[in-house]
Amino acid sequence: MEREIGGAQPGKAMRRAKHVTEAVLRCVILLIIQSTESIRVIGGSSTVVQGEDVDLSCRLLETDEEVEQITWQKSTLEEPENHNFLLIFPNGVTDFIASNGLAGRVQFIGNSKENLGSIRITAARLLDEGTFTCIFSVFPSGAYNTEITLTVLVPPVVSVTVGVPPVVGENEVFFATCLAAGAKPQAEVRWNTDAFGSLLRTVTNSTQHANGTTTVVSHLLGVPTRAANQQQVQCVVNQSAMTTERTLTYTIDIHYPPQTVNITLSEASQATVFLCVADSNPKANYTWTRVGQPWPQSAVRAEGDTLHFISLSSELNGLYACEASNPYGQATGTQYVHIASNTSAACWVLLVVIMFLTVAAAGLLWYRCKYGKCIWSSVMGDHQFEAPSQVEEDEGEL
Repeated sequence: MEREIGGAQPGKAMRRAKHVTEAVLRCVILLIIQSTESIRVIGGSSTVVQGEDVDLSCRLLETDEEVEQITWQKSTLEEPENHNFLLIFPNGVTDFIASNGLAGRVQFIGNSKENLGSIRITAARLLDEGTFTCIFSVFPSGAYNTEITLTVLVPPVVSVTVGVPPVVGENEVFFATCLAAGAKPQAEVRWNTDAFGSLLRTVTNSTQHANGTTTVVSHLLGVPTRAANQQQVQCVVNQSAMTTERTLTYTIDIHYPPQTVNITLSEASQATVFLCVADSNPKANYTWTRVGQPWPQSAVRAEGDTLHFISLSSELNGLYACEASNPYGQATGTQYVHIASNTSAACWVLLVVIMFLTVAAAGLLWYRCKYGKCIWSSVMGDHQFEAPSQVEEDEGEL
C-alpha cells in the first residue's frame, strides 16, 4: 500500500504542474488578445470635387510593434475588383503596383515612423470614386486595416440655348432651354421671369447616366409676341459641387415679319437722303423702286435702307417705294418726291418781288391820301390854278 501511495504522489505533481502551465499560457494568450484587440487603424470618408486634390488619411494606433509595410488597395468605378496599387516601406520608399489610372497622381504624404500612411490623389476623376483600403502589416501581431470611401462630386456644365427661334403667333412654344449637364449629384435648375409674371411656365426633365451623373433640362414656354422680344430672363443653377449658384442671363429672341414702313428725310446729312425704317426681327433687307417710271441710274443711288439723291432736278420727281422683307414677310412704304426746276424757281422769285412792290406802293398811296395831301389832288389843283394866269397874260399882250 505504501508503494502505491508513494507512486501516486509524483503523478499528482505532474498534473499540478500541467495545470499551472495551462493557466500561464491562458494568461499570456489573454494578454496578447487584449493587446491586439486595442490595435486599430483609423481613417475616414473623403469627398472631392472633380479636378481637385484629395487626401486619404489613415493611422495605426495603440501599438509599439514594428511596421513592416503599408499597403493600399482600391475598388473604383474604373476597376471594381479590389486590388493592391501601392506599397510603402518603413524607410519611406514607395512602390506602385498596377496604379491603373492613378499613375503620376498619387503621392505618399504620411510618415512610416509615426504610423501615418496617408496618401494624396491629385486631379481627382469621377472614375476614382470608390473604396480605398489602408493596411498596416506589423510584427508580430499581423495586419490591420481600415476602409475609406471616396466620393467625387461633378459640377454641371451649364448653358442656355434655343432650338428653332420662336415666331410671333398664338400657340405656346419653347422660348429657351436651360441645360445643367453631367452633374453629380443632380443640379437644381430654376428660372427668374419677373418681367413676365405668370405669362410663362417651365417644364423640367432629368436623365440619369451610367456613370452616375445626371443631366437636367428645363424648358421655358410661352406665347410669342412682339412685346416679349428682347426681354431678359435668368436661368439659375445650384449644386453641391459649386461654390456659389450660377446665373445665366438670356435675352428672348422672337422673330416676326416687317411692320409698318416709314420713310423720312435724314437730318444728319447735308445732301438729300431718305431713310427707310421698318421694325422686324431679324433685320429686314430693303429694296427701293420708282413707281411707274424708270429708275434714274446716275442721279439716285439706293444703298440698303437709304436713298441718296446725287443731283436735284425736276426729272427726278415721282413716287418712290421702299420694300422691307425678311424670311417671315414683307411690307412697303412710299414717298412722293418733288423737286422744282431752276426756271420755275426764278419765276416764283420774280413773282414774289413784283407782288411785294405792288403791295408796298398801294400802301404808300393809301397812307398819303389818309394823313396828307393826295398826290393826284395836288397835281390837279396846281393845274387849275395856273390856267387863268396864262389867259390874262395873253389878253394883255393883245
